[in-house]
Amino acid sequence: MGDPAGRGGGAPQTGLVFATHSHYAGAVPPADAPLRLPARARVTPQRRAVLETLEQWEGSFTVVELYDRARQAYPALALATTYRTVDLLRRAGSVRPLPGTGRPTYVRCHTGHHHHLICLTCGGVEETELCAAPAPSELKRRYGFSESSHEIDIYGTCKACAAA
Repeated sequence: MGDPAGRGGGAPQTGLVFATHSHYAGAVPPADAPLRLPARARVTPQRRAVLETLEQWEGSFTVVELYDRARQAYPALALATTYRTVDLLRRAGSVRPLPGTGRPTYVRCHTGHHHHLICLTCGGVEETELCAAPAPSELKRRYGFSESSHEIDIYGTCKACAAA
């Protein structure tokens, strides 16, 4: 597949889509949804190395872990480029930070409504469509609060670690 933004130039991209929508909008896409960048983001060879590395990533990651792995494919990659790329992906809803992990850790996400099950033993992250948040009508009735979005992360032990 060529450059989806029609900017010409170049090497095929693997699952990269340019978009400008929120983490909470629309229907839930498949778990292997493509990474999304803001519409005007340039895809340089360095940024492409980060994106291709992240497409293969399983579970949570830090920017430094992503940088170290992406440098294997593109040794000239700068750490600052990796930080900027992760920030662009965060703004587009393709990754999001995981609170409470003790270090800046991110997880790859699709842009639909979902939540995460995070294993404290192995660091694995699984998406779930189950939602424990109260209905917007209940929040409005009880608190006069109008919800615009929510995030729920559930921390514990995954099935594989529990069996070990």
